[in-house]
Amino acid sequence: MGRLSTIGLQFGDTVLGRNAELSAIKDAYRRVVSGESELVTISGPSGSGKSLMASEFGNYVAGEGGIVLSGKFDQLQLGKPFSALASAFDKYCGILLHDVELNLTRQEVARKVKSVLGVEASYLAKMIPNLATILGHEPHPVDNDEGCVNAQRRMQYLLCQFVEIISSSSSATVMLFLDDLQWTDAASIAAVNQLLLTTGNSQNTIFFFLGCYREGDVGNGNPLWKVLCNSDLVNARCTEIKLDFMDMNTVNTMVSETLRLSPRLTRTLSIVIHHKTKGSPFFVSQLMISLTKEGLLRPSLARRRWDWDTEKIQCHQIHDDVAMFLALSIGKLSQDVKSSLCVLSCFGSSSDISFIKILEKALNKSLMDSLDLAVAEGLLDKRDDHYRFSHDRIQEAAYYIMNILDRCNFHFNYGMALAPLASRMEDDGILLTAVTQLNLAGTEAVQDKKQYVIVANLNLRAGKIAMEMSDFGAAYSYFDYGISFLRKKHWDEHYDLSLQLFDSAAKCALTIGDLTSLELLSQEVITKAHFFEDKLNVTYFSTCALAASSQLPEAIEKGIDVLSKLGIELRGYESSLEACVQETEDLLSGYTDDEILNTRRMTDPNMIIAMKFLRLLEVGMTQIVPKSVPYVTQRIIQLSLLYGMSPVSPIGFVYFGSYIAKLGDINRGYQYVQLALSLLGTVGSRENAGEVICVGTQVRTYLEPLQAALEHHNEGYAAAMTSGDISQATMNTFCLDFLRFCAGVNLHIVRDKYAESQRTMEERKQVLFTIYSEQNQRSISKLIGAGEEPKYVSAEEQSILATNSAIFRAYAYQNAYISFMFRSYDDTKHFTEKFFACTSNATWANLFFTEAVHAFYIGLISFWLARQSRDEQHWYERGKASKTALKKWAESCKWNFENKWYLLNAEESFCDNDADAAKAYYDKAISSARDHKVR
Repeated sequence: MGRLSTIGLQFGDTVLGRNAELSAIKDAYRRVVSGESELVTISGPSGSGKSLMASEFGNYVAGEGGIVLSGKFDQLQLGKPFSALASAFDKYCGILLHDVELNLTRQEVARKVKSVLGVEASYLAKMIPNLATILGHEPHPVDNDEGCVNAQRRMQYLLCQFVEIISSSSSATVMLFLDDLQWTDAASIAAVNQLLLTTGNSQNTIFFFLGCYREGDVGNGNPLWKVLCNSDLVNARCTEIKLDFMDMNTVNTMVSETLRLSPRLTRTLSIVIHHKTKGSPFFVSQLMISLTKEGLLRPSLARRRWDWDTEKIQCHQIHDDVAMFLALSIGKLSQDVKSSLCVLSCFGSSSDISFIKILEKALNKSLMDSLDLAVAEGLLDKRDDHYRFSHDRIQEAAYYIMNILDRCNFHFNYGMALAPLASRMEDDGILLTAVTQLNLAGTEAVQDKKQYVIVANLNLRAGKIAMEMSDFGAAYSYFDYGISFLRKKHWDEHYDLSLQLFDSAAKCALTIGDLTSLELLSQEVITKAHFFEDKLNVTYFSTCALAASSQLPEAIEKGIDVLSKLGIELRGYESSLEACVQETEDLLSGYTDDEILNTRRMTDPNMIIAMKFLRLLEVGMTQIVPKSVPYVTQRIIQLSLLYGMSPVSPIGFVYFGSYIAKLGDINRGYQYVQLALSLLGTVGSRENAGEVICVGTQVRTYLEPLQAALEHHNEGYAAAMTSGDISQATMNTFCLDFLRFCAGVNLHIVRDKYAESQRTMEERKQVLFTIYSEQNQRSISKLIGAGEEPKYVSAEEQSILATNSAIFRAYAYQNAYISFMFRSYDDTKHFTEKFFACTSNATWANLFFTEAVHAFYIGLISFWLARQSRDEQHWYERGKASKTALKKWAESCKWNFENKWYLLNAEESFCDNDADAAKAYYDKAISSARDHKVR
């Protein structure tokens, strides 16, 4: 009894009255462990026990051998990139560092991170400081000038890889718990979305996501809402647990267990407590603590139990609003404790002790002694080297006890005091905290005109740090705040600062898809910038936005116009593919491979941006004006030789190799493919490695067995995802699925792989690839006998099918192919004619394996139609043309093409009524297929 008098009430950490909800979460977890994909959210009003339930479930997962990663979003720390995610992973890495029993696991994690992620691990280490310590080195410098969309996607991929490494290193399920999702940001939710998508399709990683959010605080504009409404896109079931306040019986159970008394004895007290708190678990505990402090709930030594006067408690004036109740409770504390709580509340729900010491130094104010008194009062917890408010409502009460003007002034003073320390300590975390404080204060808190420019510069620095950590939503917010601190005439008085803020904000606006802001920012720069060169960045971002929004003709025209102003003319070029390739060959004839590989790096900023425009044009023109692409490639190579190599240069050389191979010199084309792959290691960046590997692998299929190409496309996918290039990752996946089909992989497996890929394409909004994939899936389903009807085709997809000749050509081929396989004469002839009708406009300049497949099946179809049609000679000649093409490719790669060439010879002989020759060729085709393991 004396112990109770000394330490007060002790509340359990067990969930009361929530057995059904806890069981539902455990059931969901067991489904995930068994191979399903699922996420769980817990919602409810503040103080309803959401976090406590999640904590108890986390203990269950840990007891089952799982790994629990946990983080918490904070309304006052929204500026910090990936705040909750970074905290979750950093805490796990901290455990690996300090728990000696996990030494082997730590070493295995370090080995796998270095092996799987290589230098890209530096981006993770920037976000997760304890990982940098595990890896044993400082993070490498981060290239801040790469494409933003790539960088954000790259971070998502790296986090997915890291989860897989964590899981495989311990052979355990990984659970990620994020609290207070109502304060989440788009970048963090996008990362969670990618984790669900990737791990849901993984055979090696079991990943479970649990999140909590306040009921009513997640609306249509919250990033979380998109996940809850579109969980089907990541192929994940969503289980929503909704909590309410406790009923009277549950409150009585809580009071009974806390006081160690029979529920019968505590019932009258519980009725009063329930009436005053409405059953809020948090309010119940705070009220009981308050009653003990005021002597209304007290230990009785005589009765050896807790005692109370129900009537006095019922008559006691207690505010029935928990926020007001807490504010009044804090108001009763000493001035020093109250002041320290208010300071701490300005930095969110928790702060580590090392930061408190820095804050004491910056403010020249003692804090920790008073905070320890608050710990004794139960308002704070002190554990794991952190001070944490015992509940968010306590932090909010301490924060809102200050009036709004005082809060703004405090935030501003704290930020201005911390910023110089951050610079001296070279601590990015302190700098971000300082700038967040200044932004919470706003421009109204500025006390000196000079401070406007100081704060704008600090936001510029903070935004660049956020970009290095690939959180472009946070970065945009910093740049936007920086712009808000600029005063009138800032373009005249602070030109460089203004240009950097607007340029950087436009770059981030493109990444986060805020095209309206991008347009406004771009127009400002175009109107106010002094020089044409200063307008190039925002012009490039605007052009990227046009291309991404399916306005390819406008994007191409804009790019051509900018390049013309840079002295790079693309208009009026009419040469054929053959002539363009010969001109480029002549250009390269004066250089050896070694000289090209040792060419200096490009440094001219105008040429660097020109190369970016050329790459953008190459991708866009491939879709709608493929005949013009070789000249763009020629200019990429020409500028690389004149001004030095850039990250775009390998693309030029691999495309050029593809053109040469398409014209018939496979081996010579492959030499340029090899050169492009080697260039990836010398240009200082692998941001375009996915595209180079993809295009190069397609050339390889004309020299190497298809089975080898499958692994190359896996490598291309990994390279593209590592650099965040979603488009090229999708392209590698699409090619991989198609080659599986061509290599004779079981059709049911191929169908499942296509379905898995399509879900990913839809989630990533890769519309063109989705349409291509649907066409192939439909054919496979019919071959299997499923006969599935195509899904609804959107108006956008219908428009693309009508205007994109390359996609329509693929559509015509697939329909001709499946009609032929089922010997539907009229449909086969109709769609084959359609195929030939758009061939001249839709044929890409690059060499893809689809060209050989099309030639082969169109050859089979043509010989068959020649035997069935009155227009025999017309179809016969088309069949012979296909046979000629297959002969050329069979000479370069018997493994993939010899059996097909024999089969076309057999069909030709059959048309010629030479049964003996036809039989001989059929036998040769079968023998070749057997020898080369073609199924």
